[in-house]
Formats: sequence, structure tokens, C-alpha cells
Amino acid sequence: MALEIIESTKNNTVWSIKTQVNIAIICLLVGATIFILAFIGMTQNYGIGAFNQPVLDWMISHRSSSITNIMKIITDSANPIMFVAIVGTIAGLWVIIKREIWRPILLVGSVGFVAGLSTLLKIVTANSRPLTTDMIAPLEIDYSFPSGHTIGVIVSLLTLGYLLYSRRSSFGRIFGWVFATVLGTALVATSRLYLGYHWLTDVIASVGLGLIILALVITADLITDKYFKR
Repeated sequence: MALEIIESTKNNTVWSIKTQVNIAIICLLVGATIFILAFIGMTQNYGIGAFNQPVLDWMISHRSSSITNIMKIITDSANPIMFVAIVGTIAGLWVIIKREIWRPILLVGSVGFVAGLSTLLKIVTANSRPLTTDMIAPLEIDYSFPSGHTIGVIVSLLTLGYLLYSRRSSFGRIFGWVFATVLGTALVATSRLYLGYHWLTDVIASVGLGLIILALVITADLITDKYFKR
């Protein structure tokens, strides 16, 4: 599935305000619940946190040279700096091709905001990563909570999909958007766990934050849409 900037108006519908509000509320509630459970698990080694070490041990026990090479490619492709560059390029092309500014601003703003939020949370929580002896080089020795790679991917896919398909919606597009988001997030999260860079609570927290950011994007879009005509 390709997330298309050039949109067809055939067999498409625009999401109603009620639909967008409902989705925002659901994403906020579900995202907050997921993040809180992950945070509790991270701080108290309880609930989800009880699976941190077992999941890491399972990943380590199933390592092989071929799988490791694949996981390295996946995690490198989700590098936060690379994602910012990709999103910036998409936004620039969007402005030129579609001659609009609001949706590209929301896209870039959401990715930039979540990059700063992720860095701040790492500093505040100061949660240690798995032991370097359990990591596959190159080693990562900063704090772990949440996973910057995972949150960058999920926020980029969720925001881009929403900004495109809330205006030109169809079952096929929505299904493709959800599938691409789930698959992309799962692959990156798995690669981070497999390579020993993160705990399970780190990547789950990123999923929760991704849903919260989508709720904020929808809210900002609804509030300001009348000032930035489509």
C-alpha cells in the first residue's frame, strides 16, 4: 500500500466531525491506558514489566546471523534522524504538489514534537537499557524509556494516514493504513527488542504515546481547520 499525496475523489468520503472526535477520544483513552500500564511495568517490574526479562531472554535465544542482519536493516531504516529527513521531504513535496500548508505543518510538527517528548521522557525516567552484553553492536548506552525508533515510526504512519484519508476515505485505504501502521510498528519494535536495545515496556509505551499523539493531531486539525482551508 502506498500512502498517496495525490488523492482521487472517486468513491471517497470525508470523515465527519463526529467521527473524528470519536476517534480522537478512543485513541486518547486507549493510548493513555497503554502508556500508564507500560510506565507502571517499567517502574515497578509489575504487570507488563514482569515480561521484560523473559522477552529479552527469548529474543537472545532465537538469534541467528541471518535474522540479525534483517533486524539491523529494519532498525537502521527507522533511525529517528532519518525519519525526520524523510518526513520533511514528504512535507516539502506535499506543499509543492498540493499547494497547501496546514497538513504538512501538522505532519512535521507531530514528528518533531514526539522526538522532543521521547528525549524528555528518557531523561525524566532515566530507565537503563538492557545490559550491553545482551546487545548486538553498535551498543546504545543512553536511557531506554520509551523507544524513539518505535514512536517515530508509529507517529509518522498514524499522522500521515490520518491527514490523507480523513479527507479521502474508503474501506481499502483505511484497511491499508491500519495494516501498514501495525506491520511497520511491529517490525521496528521487534527489531529493537531482538537487538537488545529496549525492554518490552519501552516499545509498548511508544505505541501508547503514538495513539495519544494521533488524538492531539486530530484535535489540532479540527480546531484550526477553519483557518486553513483544504
